[in-house]
Amino acid sequence: MFINIEDAVLGLPIYLMVAIISAAAVIAMLVLSMHHITTESQTYQVEYEIQRIISEAENMFEYADEGTLVTVHVEFPDSMSFVVFGDLPENGNAEPDDLTLDENTSNNYYFVMNDGTLSTYHAIARFSSDDETTIVLFHSGIYDLTLELYYTGGKTYVKIY
Repeated sequence: MFINIEDAVLGLPIYLMVAIISAAAVIAMLVLSMHHITTESQTYQVEYEIQRIISEAENMFEYADEGTLVTVHVEFPDSMSFVVFGDLPENGNAEPDDLTLDENTSNNYYFVMNDGTLSTYHAIARFSSDDETTIVLFHSGIYDLTLELYYTGGKTYVKIY
């Protein structure tokens, strides 16, 4: 009552090869998924930190009086290359060459990740740096940012320094 299969030994290497290729494909997909999830979480962290700044700036812009100060503690991860408030990207994902504030783009902001990902946004508030004539540029790191509301030329701006 025993079944005698003589070609089973010959088919075993093929089954092993199929199993190894299948396992390698699954492992490769898992590694790529983990890389994608890590990248997405770092981008989300940058967006979260920027949204904290934008939320305070827009609240000040809508409801506060001139001279109002707010301090925001932010931690930009090492995976972020830089963030710009008050301008639109002109050089692709390279840092801006001209830091002069332009009234037409002062309510925009964007960030670039180290992998070259560029994300651009629009806000209600207008932004400027402490000297009121340049855009705001930050690199990765930990900052205690001061936001100050001021009026100039009939327009309201939020200084970030």
